[in-house]
Amino acid sequence: MNEWTQIEFQDFIEQYDQDLIIKYAPSIMHSKRDKEPDAFKSLISFLFILGLLLIYIAISIIFISVYFNPYLFYLILGIAILASAFFLYNYIKSNVNIKLKECWFEIYEYSSPVNGRYYSIIYYPIFTGKAYPNKAKNIIYKLYQDELVGSKLDISQIEVHFKYIPKEDPKFKPLGYFFQYGQGVPFKSEEIDRNNWKYFPINKMFNQNYFATANWDHQFEWREDLELDYDKLHSYSPWILHKWDESSLKPLTKDYRKKLDIEMRPITAYPGLMPWKGNLQNQKINSFKAYKDLQVMNEVIEKIIGTDVKIKKLKDLNRYLFKIQAYFRDLSV
Repeated sequence: MNEWTQIEFQDFIEQYDQDLIIKYAPSIMHSKRDKEPDAFKSLISFLFILGLLLIYIAISIIFISVYFNPYLFYLILGIAILASAFFLYNYIKSNVNIKLKECWFEIYEYSSPVNGRYYSIIYYPIFTGKAYPNKAKNIIYKLYQDELVGSKLDISQIEVHFKYIPKEDPKFKPLGYFFQYGQGVPFKSEEIDRNNWKYFPINKMFNQNYFATANWDHQFEWREDLELDYDKLHSYSPWILHKWDESSLKPLTKDYRKKLDIEMRPITAYPGLMPWKGNLQNQKINSFKAYKDLQVMNEVIEKIIGTDVKIKKLKDLNRYLFKIQAYFRDLSV
């Protein structure tokens, strides 16, 4: 056997113990300020209309003895209330926090007479969404998710590796974690490196050194790293700590893996580290899937909008939306 082989969760716990899966599940700090771009202009419009309405009511009351037209008064009142309600609803609907809701996992095994036996548990932290920093491109990204992925859920990947030594107790010797490392990257930076996978020995998690979401793309860094980045730590507070138990840790079945269309997502969904080869600190991943979603998004921008047009605001995008949606729909066929 020359590579990792997936094994069923039930087969694993019948032979070993599910406590291993819970014990090494990554505790994650996630910013409560990770959210979809809010429609701030809608809030301003709501406050502006509300202010004008209050001024109009005050003037009408002051001059009620001189002139008062009830039909005009109630007409203006009704239109203003409807308009302000629309803008308020639009703001509330857009002001959505991205949450870390649960965590799935898969188990892989490697066995060789020469190299011994190793196990890898891949944890998939599941976020309710992902917001691209550029508001206009974020709309295109949402269309990509709707038409090609079928879900706005965002899935990250963290691997933990073990060497299996049957003659020792415990038999599973934890080696370390392997994940996309986003330390030092500003939370809203578009310049992300999805091939920046790094290995950290297991003692890195000691002393409550939790994982923390490093950026909008839901890469990770260590809490110790975050504490050294004063701007990120305080600008994106409060941070919520997520720990996992039997109810929030779920085995990723083959049927559900297919339903999520993992192949259209930028994660490898397969162990990237090969601990039997040694030199763990220098092992890297260069996945052809790493930028698949962003490449498709940029491709549609070039083909429909053009290479010379910079889109930053929603108004730059309005007249292209139906063409973009149709393009993605054609790709999904």
